[in-house]
This record gives sequence, structure tokens and C-alpha cells, in this order.
Amino acid sequence: MVDKMAAWNGLEAYDILDTPPERGYDDLVALASQICATQSGVVSLIDSDRQWFKARIGTTLCQTALDDAICMMVVRQNRVIEIEDLSLDDRTAANALVVGEPRLRFYAGVPLRTPFGTIGALAVFDPVPRPGGLTPMQRASLEKLAGLAVDLLELRRQSMAQEKARTRWRSLFQTMQDGFIIARVERDETGRVIDWCYNEINPAAEAQTGILASEAIGRTTCDVFKALEPYWIEFAGRAVDESRPIPFLKEARDLGRIYEGMFYPLEQDFFSITFRDVTERMAAEKRQSGLVALADVLRDGRDIAAMITQAMAVIGKAFGADRATYGELDHEIETLTVAEGWSLPGMPAIMGTYRFDDYGNLRQTLLAGEALVITDVVTDPRTCDESEGWLALKARGVINIPVREDGRNVALMLVHFSTPHEWTRDEIHWLHNAADRLEVAIARRRADEMQAVVNGEIAHRLRNTLAMVQAVARMTLRDALSKEEANRFYERLQSLGRAHDLLHGDDQRAAHLGDLVANILRDASMLERCRLNGPVIRLGSRAAMSTALLIHEMTTNACKHGALRVPEGEIDIHWEIMCANGNQELVLHWEERNGPPAVTPVRGGFGSRLISFGLIGTGGVVLRYEPEGLSASFRADAEKIMRT
Repeated sequence: MVDKMAAWNGLEAYDILDTPPERGYDDLVALASQICATQSGVVSLIDSDRQWFKARIGTTLCQTALDDAICMMVVRQNRVIEIEDLSLDDRTAANALVVGEPRLRFYAGVPLRTPFGTIGALAVFDPVPRPGGLTPMQRASLEKLAGLAVDLLELRRQSMAQEKARTRWRSLFQTMQDGFIIARVERDETGRVIDWCYNEINPAAEAQTGILASEAIGRTTCDVFKALEPYWIEFAGRAVDESRPIPFLKEARDLGRIYEGMFYPLEQDFFSITFRDVTERMAAEKRQSGLVALADVLRDGRDIAAMITQAMAVIGKAFGADRATYGELDHEIETLTVAEGWSLPGMPAIMGTYRFDDYGNLRQTLLAGEALVITDVVTDPRTCDESEGWLALKARGVINIPVREDGRNVALMLVHFSTPHEWTRDEIHWLHNAADRLEVAIARRRADEMQAVVNGEIAHRLRNTLAMVQAVARMTLRDALSKEEANRFYERLQSLGRAHDLLHGDDQRAAHLGDLVANILRDASMLERCRLNGPVIRLGSRAAMSTALLIHEMTTNACKHGALRVPEGEIDIHWEIMCANGNQELVLHWEERNGPPAVTPVRGGFGSRLISFGLIGTGGVVLRYEPEGLSASFRADAEKIMRT
């Protein structure tokens, strides 16, 4: 059985109680009363505490109490009920509508069965009894009309659901953060997509494009934009023709913005676009990549002028600017001498010396050590009266970042846009970061240049000292040593000089093992007969000196007694870092091939003692005199090699 609460709960789905009369329901009741030949009829709906008539004919009642609702029996029993004489039926004889006005006698009701349960009845009634009740045709017609009443209720529910969906969609459409556009493609006579016409534009799309919905809806995109890139039309055509989403990450140059999103196909040549403005995100990523490129330039650059030029190109491209350059300040910050720097084609040349006062009230900001940030030189109060000079340089959006040295401003990094530019906090922070890096790199290069001068002077004086030592030795030892012994002594002095040159070379590198060995072999004209292989090993000053003497002695012995004595002889020299007892060791291998058999010397002289000292004078030497030639291994603590 169906109770009144179930009927009320089902009735809620239709939200129909106390609504105004509607023609559809009124016509159904009129037709039911006409077919059944009754004076009255109603569409009765059972509420929680009353019976309410959505439609009625032949009665002035619009509702009744549930105790007086004869239709309640139809709802409870969920079947057709006919009562020929209500006054004689025990269920209705005491009903107020039977014993009092309108003194009903005949009643026939058909349940209104909905997907949510039986919620009421389509009923006809008369003030006179009707023996035999309805005819079969009348009863069948009344049931069909009840079905039509349910259909009207369902149409109402579906319409409300659609309206709620439209309301929710409209709310989402209006409040979503992404831009959203609905449009229809326009085709030429061949069917090719050539444009689109706007149908819907949400507020986010208006905000991100600057195009108002009121001005764009009903117009084509070629009407709205002066110069639209062809790929936008192509994306729309592909989405509609291929019936699949088309992603994009593209620039709309007419708007000066970059957008990321998706074209979605709809029906009948309609499509939608969801997108968001990613201009700032892309600019930040570009600037981040610029910092990486700038670090490479500042790390690898040797010449200061070339390094600055390359750095300005990186900065200008990272910002999408029209010009980026560098200028040196005079001591009083009255003039600026500007390098050509980097600029886009078509920008005027800027290299030269400029007086600040000719370009506005700028010195006060620069004297305070602050960045000079100008959105538009034409409207900025500091530059508006002298804007002609700026405009001659095609500079509207301008920023000058101080570069400091020893606590004072010595230069400016300049970035120019040919149009007004709103400088963001992130952009200004990035440029300060770049200026700081440039400042450090320039200071380091100048320190290197000064060190190179000092090192050159030290090397020059050492060479003079070694030359004096050689002269004194020739005079002192000319009678004490044979000519061969004297020459070997002089060559050892020269090896020390070469090692010192490597330590204090103009290229500012520390002495490297491979360079040291190669130079000694090259001086002996034997480099092409030796194979060198090993990692880059930096040598400390003590290790460089002792290693130079060691390699010179090994080379001399190979030329006199070993593989380099014969034309086919070769030497393989290789080195590696090995782990021994938890410590890192450098191991240098010397292997002679295709020479005469190596013979253990009968007596050891000064050269043998030099070899026994090893790489840093602490030994670690293994010599093997083999039929294939001399083979040797030299070991030393890797940390000491690089430190001492």
C-alpha cells in the first residue's frame, strides 16, 4: 500500500504545489469530465497535510483536508476506484463532502503513477449516484488521460532539471577561472574553414583577452582582431572536422599574450575553447633559462668586453626586450659611456657618451644607488620634458640597474623596450640578480688580469734568476763537470722553468699533469712517439716542480738508453686515480716498447736519485727492467698532488 508520506516525497520531485493554473492540466480535466459525463473533475495531488488540486472543473474548492480526500483511497490502494453512491459506501458515507456541500454521490479516480510513486489521482465526480459506474470506454479513456497528466508532470520535472543544469552551467561559465568561448566555424564555398563566429564568451575570457562579449558575440574573429594568426582558424577547423580536441600553446601577437588551452568539437560546426593566459609563466621560464645561459657566459668568458656583449644578448633575449647594453659611469655620475651591446634589427645605434641631464632628472635616483625604472618616458615626470632624446633611441620602457664595485656605482645595465612596459617586481628582481652576477664576474676577471700581470712579472724574474744561476754554474762548474753532465744540469734547470711557466701561465690555469708531460716531451722533440692518456689532474706547485724533473729525467734516459734511442721505439704514458686503503692515489705509468732490453744500472747517479724521489719527493716508485723495455709506476697521495 502507498501511504501519504510516500506520495508527498514523490511530489517534491515536481515542485508543483501552489503553482498557477496551466492550460494542459485544465484541458485534461475538462476532457475527462466531458468523456465521463460528470459535472466535476480534478487533478488531485496529495501533500503531507492536505489534498491540493492542480486543475479543477465544476468546483470552487482548491484544496481539502486529508480526512476529506476521497482521492487518498486511490493513492493508498494504487488502483482505479469507482463508487456508485458515496452515501451508501462505509468508507465515504460520513465524509464531509458527502454529508455536506457539495453533497457528492458518484466518484471515479485513476492513480497518477510516477517514477517516484503514486502522488495523486485524476478524478471525476457527480452530485447524483451512477448505478453501474463508468462504461469500459470511459474508464479506459480516464486511465489514458491520467497517463497524459503524468507525462505533463514528467515534462515539468525534466524542464526544471534542464533549467537547473543551465543555471549551474551558467554559474560555472560565469565564475570559472579559465577563459571559455563557444563559437561556430565559417566555411567558404568549398567547405574549408576560413573563420569563426562568436556565440558565448565568459568573463574570464573577457579579462584575459580584453575583448568584451557584448562587442564580439555575433561577429567573426577576423572582424574582432586586426591581424589574427592563421593557426587559430586552423585549430578550430581541425577540432570540428576531425572531431577531436586540439591542444595549443601559442602567442596571439595582436594581443601581445601567450595562451594555453584546448579546442573541443561540439555539434553542427560549433566548438568550444578553454584557455588561460600563460604569458607571465612563459616569461618567467624564459628568464630562468636566461639565468642559466648567463651563468655559462660569465663562467666561460675571458675577455671582459666580449663577455659583457654576450651577457647583454642573453639578458635582452630573456626579456624579449628591444635593446640590452652596458655603460660605464664617470666618478660624479654625470655621464655614461655606453657600449653597443645587443639590440633587435632596426633599433638605432646607441654606442657613445651621454649626459644624464640631457635625458631628464635621473641623477638623484642613480646617486642613491637605486634602479631607474620608467614605464614610459613620455609620461614619467622625470623624463617627460626630455622625452625626444629617448624617442630618438626608440626607448619608451626603460630600466637602468646599477653595477657596483668597492661599494660605489661604476656602471649601469640598460634594458629598453620601444613601447611602454610595465615592469613587474619579478622582472626587476631578475635584473638585479643578473647585475650582481655580472658585477662579480667582471671583478673576478679584473682580479685575474691583475694576477696575470703579477704572475708574469714573477715568472719573468724567475727566468732571469734561473738564467743567472745557469751562467754562474757554467763559470763555477766548467772544470768540475764534463760537458755532458753540465748540459744535463742546465736541462734540469730549464725543466723547472717550464713547470713554473705552467703554474703562472697567462691563461690562468693551474699546472695540469697532461700539459706538463706534453711540454717536456715536445721540447725533446719526442711527443709524437709517446701516447698520453689520463684524466685532468691539477698539480700543486711542489708536485709540478718535482714531476717536471722526474719526466725530464725519464725522457733523457729513454733517449740515451731506452725506447727513444731507436726509431721504432715508443712510450705509453698514462695515469689514473685509484683507491688504496681508503685513500685516493694518483698512479702514473711509464711503459717503453720496441726499444732495447732494459738493464738494471750498475751504479746510481743523481738522475737515479731524482727518479727515486717520485712525483712529490716521497717515493712510491716501482721500476721494472724487462726485455720489452723499462716499465715504471709512480704513486702519490692524490690530495697532496693537488695541494702541495
